[in-house]
Amino acid sequence: MTVTNGAMEDYSVAKEPTDELTLEIMRHLEIDQQWVRHFDPTNVNGIAEARAAGRRAGRGLQLKVLTHQSKPEDRDDNRVVVIVVVNQERSPEDEERLQERARLLLDEAYKHFRTP
Repeated sequence: MTVTNGAMEDYSVAKEPTDELTLEIMRHLEIDQQWVRHFDPTNVNGIAEARAAGRRAGRGLQLKVLTHQSKPEDRDDNRVVVIVVVNQERSPEDEERLQERARLLLDEAYKHFRTP
């Protein structure tokens, strides 16, 4: 608990993220366990916001995440690549849920190829 302006805030309960970037990253982490975006190296604010949104997404999903940014001089295109990746094993429940989701998506994708 922290006291701010006379009000107590409980940081043990994660606040639900609402910004679009954090929500986008959460969707990617939940399914792919990673999120990647390329930035112009002069977009310092965008790079910093992407990394911060990645950390918010991890907290929102209660996952351990790592954020990393490449050095533009290490790439042929001189871009900065920001990567947010889950740094823990999926729980058996999450693995089962994702397997079921994959089966449903495949069923939906191939339903037009079935004979009546």
